[in-house]
Amino acid sequence: MSIKSLLMAISTYSAVPVPQFEWKEENWKYAICWFPCVGIITGGITFLWIWIARISSMSMFLFASVAVCIPLLVTGGIHMDGYMDTVDALSSHQSVEKKLEILKDPNAGAFAVIYCGIYLLLSLGLFYQLGPVKTAYIICPGYVYSRTLSAFCAVTIKNARGSGMLSSFTEGLDKKKALTGIIVFCALSAAAMAFAGGPEALIPIIAGLMVMLWYRSFTMRKFGGCTGDTAGFFLQICELAILASLTIGEILI
Repeated sequence: MSIKSLLMAISTYSAVPVPQFEWKEENWKYAICWFPCVGIITGGITFLWIWIARISSMSMFLFASVAVCIPLLVTGGIHMDGYMDTVDALSSHQSVEKKLEILKDPNAGAFAVIYCGIYLLLSLGLFYQLGPVKTAYIICPGYVYSRTLSAFCAVTIKNARGSGMLSSFTEGLDKKKALTGIIVFCALSAAAMAFAGGPEALIPIIAGLMVMLWYRSFTMRKFGGCTGDTAGFFLQICELAILASLTIGEILI
């Protein structure tokens, strides 16, 4: 797993400027294993924002608004794009083949716009309710954790098309080696969540795992496997579930 694979992962899954390399297998191989590193960048910026909010007198609305925007700005919206495409495909209620065609359509349908709005409103409300409390720091390594689960699914679930960027990143991998790296990232990120929030971190950790188990069945049933778009859909749902469970846990505990 070379430095080129790391930079290819950051270049592909974020808007962070990094050196560019030729698009060939020797450069992108194992890039999927470095995918969680984008979460480190997102989590690091979010950590700084929570800290600023805690030591300042900014409004809860301002805190929540910026917190919602940070992941979208870091990633360039690539996962939200997949979420929107997947919602469009699901809303068509067509065959698997037709749904896969809709995923490739670059145009955004009405349902994509509607459900994007719903997602952002829910995220805003949850961050507003949570506020910059100490346990909010759990969300920072949570961005790494969600990407380890996404990478695990990408490597272990059949690709619905057998082509595309996600297929390029996962085919020809030594799965044992790739999964070892992904599981190490997963364990470290879960440990970081526990360090940040103690017992309260168990709720979002379990929430992420439950979403992953649901997604594995969902994507096979609805699309015959995973694609880059459904992977983006999973990541957005997983991060929303982590945020929701953290917020609800804070209210109850």
